[in-house]
Amino acid sequence: MNSTQLKYKIATEPWEFEQVHALNYRTFTEEIPQHETNQERKRIDRFNQENTYIIGLDGDMVVAMIAIRSVRPFSLDEKIEGLDDYLPPHDAKCEIRLLAVEKAYRDSFVFFRLAEALIQYCLENGFDMAVISGVLRQQKLYKHMGFVAFGPLTGSGDAQFQPMYVTEELFQRKARAFQRIFLQSQDSISFLPGPVPMADQVKRAMGETACSHRAPAFLDHLHQLRGRLKSLTHAEHVQIMLGTGTLGNDAVAAQLRTLTEQGLILVNGEFGSRLTDHAQRAGLHFNTVEIPWGESFDYEHILAEAEACDAAWIWAVHSETSTGVLQDINQLKYITKKTNSKLVLDCCSSLGNVPLDLRDVFLATAGSGKGVASYAGLAFVFYHHTIEISNSIPRYLDLGLYHTYDSTPFTHSSNLIKALSAAIDQWEDAKLLQRVSELTDILIKHCREKGLTLLADAAYAPGIVTIVLPKEQRADIVGRELARKGCLISCNSSYLIERNWVQISVMGHHEEKDLERVTDALAVLIGKKETVV
Repeated sequence: MNSTQLKYKIATEPWEFEQVHALNYRTFTEEIPQHETNQERKRIDRFNQENTYIIGLDGDMVVAMIAIRSVRPFSLDEKIEGLDDYLPPHDAKCEIRLLAVEKAYRDSFVFFRLAEALIQYCLENGFDMAVISGVLRQQKLYKHMGFVAFGPLTGSGDAQFQPMYVTEELFQRKARAFQRIFLQSQDSISFLPGPVPMADQVKRAMGETACSHRAPAFLDHLHQLRGRLKSLTHAEHVQIMLGTGTLGNDAVAAQLRTLTEQGLILVNGEFGSRLTDHAQRAGLHFNTVEIPWGESFDYEHILAEAEACDAAWIWAVHSETSTGVLQDINQLKYITKKTNSKLVLDCCSSLGNVPLDLRDVFLATAGSGKGVASYAGLAFVFYHHTIEISNSIPRYLDLGLYHTYDSTPFTHSSNLIKALSAAIDQWEDAKLLQRVSELTDILIKHCREKGLTLLADAAYAPGIVTIVLPKEQRADIVGRELARKGCLISCNSSYLIERNWVQISVMGHHEEKDLERVTDALAVLIGKKETVV
C-alpha cells in the first residue's frame, strides 16, 4: 500500500457507489456502532441522492471517502438548535459527512488529500464554509486539518460527535504546515526563485563553527569577499549588510532622501511597486512611470517623463522577479546620462543570473539568496562614491557607517559570509551565468511546446519564467499538486495568487532533464497534456 499514489475524484460510476456503501457500513456500523447491522454489509446513506462523494482510489478499490451536501436542513440542524448562531460570518456553507478511510490507509497524507479535494470542491461551487460532526476520538486529526469545534457534543456512548467547521483560510493555514513536514521526507526538486538549489560545499560552509565579526580572520575573509563582488559587478564599493534585499532598498531610499530632489520610479511588476513603497516611507518626492505587468518599457517615454519632471534620480528593478521581464540597463544608463540624473537599480534577481556592469550606476542593491546560489540573509549595496555618516538616517540603514567601518559597524554572520564565498566559488566553477541563460531558453521552449501560456511578451529575464494558468485553475492548488509530484514552483505569493500565475525558476544549480519533468507535470495538471509521463 502506497497512500501517496491514490487517485482522488468525485464518484461517478456504479461500482464506485457500491464500494462507497460498503465502506460506509464498515466504518459507521462495524467500527463506530452508529447503525444497525445487516446481512448485505452495506449502508446507503439517507441523503445519498443529495450527496456528492469525493473518493480515494487505489486502483479500482475505494479506500477513502467523504460526502458533501448543501441542502438544508443539515443533519446538524436536527442535532443543534440555532446552528447558524454558533458560526462566524459566511456567505454559503455545506455539510460534510461520512469521512471514512480504510484502516490500512489511515495516515495524515490521505486525510489531507481528502480535505484538500473538499476545499477545492467548495470553492468551485461557491461555498466558503463547511460543517461536520467529527468523531470524538479523532478530534486531534480534525484540528490538524483546520477544523474548529463549536457547540455541544451529539450522539452517545462510542458514537459521540463534536460539531466542527472549517473555512478555506483555516485549512490553508494548516495545509502549509503539513506540506512543509511532508516535503521534508520527499526527494523534491526546487524551481523556486529563493531558496534556490545550492551546492553541497555551500551547505557545509554554512555549518562551520561561527566566529566573531571582530576577529581578524573574519575581517580578512569579508574583505576578500567584497573584492570578489566588486570584480563581478565593476563597482567601486560594496557594503554587505545583515538582511535581505528589502533592507538594502531601505538603505538606498535613505540615501536618496539626502539628495532632497525629485525622482522617477519605474513600475512594471510587484517589485517596482515595492520601490514606490520604500520611497514613500522614506519621504521621497517622486513621479512614476507605470505600465502593465509583463510588458517592457518604452525608453523614449521614460526619457520624456524624466525630462518633464526634471528627475534627479531614476529607480528601477533590473530583473522584475514577479513577471520575468528584464530591463535594458544600457538604455537606462543612456537616459540618465542624457538627463544628467542618477541611475538606481534593484538587482536582486539579476546578480548572478545576467552579466551585470554597474559602472555609471549611482546605487544598486542585491542579495545572497538568488543568482549566486547561497542562503538568503545578506544584502549588498553597490556604489562608486564616498558616503559620509549621516545622523539623520537610522543607524542600521546608514551606509556611511558601513562605508566607514568596512561593512562591520554591527554584528555580522561569519556563517553567511563563508557560505556566500563558497557559493561564488561554485558559481564560477559551474559557469552558472551561462548555464542559467541556456536553461531559461530550454524552459521557454518546453513551455511553448506543451501549450503553456507565458506572460512576458518581451525580453525574458534569465532565471525565471511566469506562466498564466487557465481561469478554471488556481495557482496555489496547482503548485501544491506539483509539489506532491516532487516539483516545487513559485505559487504562494499574494501577487501570483491574485493574477493566477505560477513561476518556474532555474536560478542556482539545475539539471536540464528536470525541466522536461516539471513542464510535463504542469501541462498534465492544467489539462494541456492527457497522460503523465
